[in-house]
Amino acid sequence: MQERYAWLWDVDLDAAAFDGILSGRGGVVPHDRGWALLRLIEYAPYAEIRRLLPREYFLLAWPTLAGRVRSRARREGMEFLYQRLRRPVPTHA
Repeated sequence: MQERYAWLWDVDLDAAAFDGILSGRGGVVPHDRGWALLRLIEYAPYAEIRRLLPREYFLLAWPTLAGRVRSRARREGMEFLYQRLRRPVPTHA
């Protein structure tokens, strides 16, 4: 039996297939990378979002994706994360 994410209850995708789409290694409309990122943000628990979130793609896609997130709380939380991830990482010299 292949592992499935509980928050993909209505889609016939196992975890590996979803991870592949999210990372840009597959998928076709309507199940493309943007769909996968939106699905992750809208339905996954925060711990799963942090574990699976493709940082660079999220930073690139968030400005256009934000308006499609239905939950205001999720949208605001992800906006906070977006702003935080955009900050330069301090280096110690």
